[in-house]
Amino acid sequence: MAQTSNISPGDRPDRVWSLADLELLHEVEKPIIVVVTSTHDDPSSPGGVRATTDVPFQNATCVKQYGLKRPREEYERVLSGWTEEQSLRRRRFLAAVTEGKEAKEFWLDIRPLMHLFCQGYAKEGPMRITKFLSKPIQLETSPGCVETAAMHIIEPEQASIADSRVCAMHDRDPIHTMLYDSKGVLLSANKAAMTAFHIDTPGSHMPYAEALTIKRLFDAGAYPGGQEEADRAYHEAMHAVFTDQVDCHRHSQPFSRKKDGKVRWAMLEMWPMLDPVSQSAAVLVKTSNITQMKLLELELAGRQDSLQRHNEELEQDSVAMQAEARKLQREANSLARRLEAVMHDKLKDRTSFDAATPIDKTLEYLQNAIMGRAQDVQEAVDLYNMLSDSDTNLRQPIGMANQLFQEGMDSDVARSMLQLLQGNELRKSEPDAAETAAQEAAAPAAQLASWKTVAHMDWREQVEEQASAGDVATTSPPATAAAESLAVIPAPVTLAVERMLQDASTNWQFDIFALADATPGYTLSLLTFHVMKQSGLVQEFSLDEPKLQAYLQQIEQGYNPLIPYHNSVHVASVVQITHMLLTRGGVMKSNAMTRLQQLATYIAAFIHDFQHGGVNNDFLIKTFHPLAMTYNDISPLENHHLASALVLLHQPQHLFLSKERVSAEQVGTMRGVTISEVLGTDMKKHFDITSRFQMLLKCADIGHLAAAPALHQRWAYQLEEEFFRQGDQERGLGLPVSPLMDRNLRGGMTKSQVGFFSIVGIPQFKAMTDLFEDAKPMLEGVLENYHRWEAAAAAAGL
Repeated sequence: MAQTSNISPGDRPDRVWSLADLELLHEVEKPIIVVVTSTHDDPSSPGGVRATTDVPFQNATCVKQYGLKRPREEYERVLSGWTEEQSLRRRRFLAAVTEGKEAKEFWLDIRPLMHLFCQGYAKEGPMRITKFLSKPIQLETSPGCVETAAMHIIEPEQASIADSRVCAMHDRDPIHTMLYDSKGVLLSANKAAMTAFHIDTPGSHMPYAEALTIKRLFDAGAYPGGQEEADRAYHEAMHAVFTDQVDCHRHSQPFSRKKDGKVRWAMLEMWPMLDPVSQSAAVLVKTSNITQMKLLELELAGRQDSLQRHNEELEQDSVAMQAEARKLQREANSLARRLEAVMHDKLKDRTSFDAATPIDKTLEYLQNAIMGRAQDVQEAVDLYNMLSDSDTNLRQPIGMANQLFQEGMDSDVARSMLQLLQGNELRKSEPDAAETAAQEAAAPAAQLASWKTVAHMDWREQVEEQASAGDVATTSPPATAAAESLAVIPAPVTLAVERMLQDASTNWQFDIFALADATPGYTLSLLTFHVMKQSGLVQEFSLDEPKLQAYLQQIEQGYNPLIPYHNSVHVASVVQITHMLLTRGGVMKSNAMTRLQQLATYIAAFIHDFQHGGVNNDFLIKTFHPLAMTYNDISPLENHHLASALVLLHQPQHLFLSKERVSAEQVGTMRGVTISEVLGTDMKKHFDITSRFQMLLKCADIGHLAAAPALHQRWAYQLEEEFFRQGDQERGLGLPVSPLMDRNLRGGMTKSQVGFFSIVGIPQFKAMTDLFEDAKPMLEGVLENYHRWEAAAAAAGL
């Protein structure tokens, strides 16, 4: 617009404006106000001079935004309410405007100035910093009277919206914030600071700038060193800000609270900057209460001092402590040697058996050769001959039969151990084969009769047959009651059963018989479901709980309660010990097994004796049983347990594995783990165990060796009764009775237990604890029971 050129900073400095010329400024969109300040003699005023101010013009935009100009009387009334500091700033501003002839830019809080000039503008509200373009002009106020006036062009409100918001935030900020010039004089402060230091409030007579200089801030501190320390802190701060120009200078200042005289702490943060009005050096100061933090620092410092003193005391005693430590170490070494000697004496009867296999001997020879140790040539020749012999079992102890018979072990016990660990290989290793010949002669006659005894006949039919014959001897509940109770897992269980289940999760010597008495017919399925649920596997793999329960119940029905040892209570015990080894024995803690492998291990423990007929693999093999024929004499029982149980698993009503959470590849992995673990329970494979998985289930399978003595003895005699029943069948079929299975020859249990512990039990559990130290409670239980059998054998003169 053409009119704007008339008021541009480049306008002629000697131009004289008339009041009519000012009327053209109504077309300008920015607020414009013209102010004339005149002076005249007034003896009643300070200095004998009085200044009067008049507003001869304001354009339409100014009237619209700020209201009409105040009459002179109102102007004087408002001005009289200003503090001396506010009046001083006003006079400085007017002097700066009229100085020279050039236009100047100012950034000011518009509230007090426009409230002074205009009727419709209130000074309350947040600070609003606005840009003023001010220039002196010559104005003909009356004919022939030309006066110097100030024309103020105010930037539109839209241009300072962001600044207004910043100012509003600044006023609401509870942290005391102040702006000082390089001399430490206060230029501006937010509302919180002005309130805190009683600036511009009724009753305050101290000038604004003098009320809160930087020097006064530091003088207000309650420094231990008094004024000298306050002065030093002040000069250090001013030098850091205005000379060194640090990014931020921070000073922790103590001050005394007036109410109670307690020392508090404030943080003074000082940032160098430029005053946006004068463009001169300034500093932004913020103060905040850090009393809590400082008290914590002081407390920490006190504790550090205390610790330092304590450390010094410990250092003074270090020589004596080191001497005591060396003494204790010597005592510990001596105790370890004594303990080793005691253990050697306790186990010397079993250590004479050399369990080293051809593979072990070969690896030891190779290791010595690699280490550069001298080797016996004859030992190499013996290894060569042994490995060249086609009949050598690489994973059986060398000369196991000769070792057993030449150790002075009872012949029946030696034959029993050989049959247990070698089975149908007994004919190759035992010197006297007369009984073997008799067995082969009687086998065809016994073959058909034996087929009905195992696996192909439902055990409930056996119950009925034996009941009719009056031959039902068992510690388990009646078969009909057991079958009925298996229809469903009771829910909820009683409080007493719940306590037993919790005990089963933490007790290495849990009383499984007590749980069986409280849960007749569903002990195995209930306990297995509990441990799988408690371990989180049901939730993690989204197992179908109804199908899982149906499968558990179906499997439990496959265990014959009339069999003294290989029944569902034995399997429940194996599940419980498996759970203990996994969760308390350090297996899962050491990451030796994945969660998927843990799930497979629970399944293996649950099915590992499924449809067991109460006779061993040797009986099936020598009677040419269909299971032995099906599996070519290779672990017929274990293969049958696996095959029949896994077939049931894949029936639709039992398939509890979620396809969404368990992939086909994972199912294959689980199957492989389960098969490996169950096949490893065949005692013929005792020396073939190569994986930790097999070792875990094998330890659980013979876990009664670690049970409380009374429980272990009960299991031992139930196993003996099962052996006797097999012996009865062998005698009835015209077969030689297997060693220690003749009920007419009592006392075999005491003799056999010492040998079984020495050759199988103790080495097995020691190998487990060597891998997983947390399983040591089991080894301790095994050793306790071993010594009891050892004492019993000595007392009986065996």
